[in-house]
Amino acid sequence: MVRLAVPICLLALLAGCGGGGGDDKTQAEQTVRDFVKAVNTHDGDTYCNDLITKEFRDKTTFATGDRASESCKREFNAIRGLHLRLDKIVSTKVDGDSATMTVMIGRAGSVTRQQIQLNKDDGNWKIAGGTGG
Repeated sequence: MVRLAVPICLLALLAGCGGGGGDDKTQAEQTVRDFVKAVNTHDGDTYCNDLITKEFRDKTTFATGDRASESCKREFNAIRGLHLRLDKIVSTKVDGDSATMTVMIGRAGSVTRQQIQLNKDDGNWKIAGGTGG
């Protein structure tokens, strides 16, 4: 069951259930673009190490530290058949070290509105969760 945690949580984020240079808004938006690219290229290293917060990774893998990182990568790389398209960034609101983005994500012939929560971590924006928009 733990083995399915990351794919389920990734899909939950996309379904609405539970960068470098530039200003905060631009950097936060780049993180979401990088997320879409990581999903489409099955880049678990980038997703697990660079694009999500440690807290989000630990929560979705039910592990901590190196075990959480390895579990995240293994589960993320096991996802097949998922291709995303960032159709539109509707809005980006930055409040200190937190940001909320509303985006239109396309997948499997449909487009859904999503809200993505990001937190600044050591100067980099990382995904901390998401909800339906």
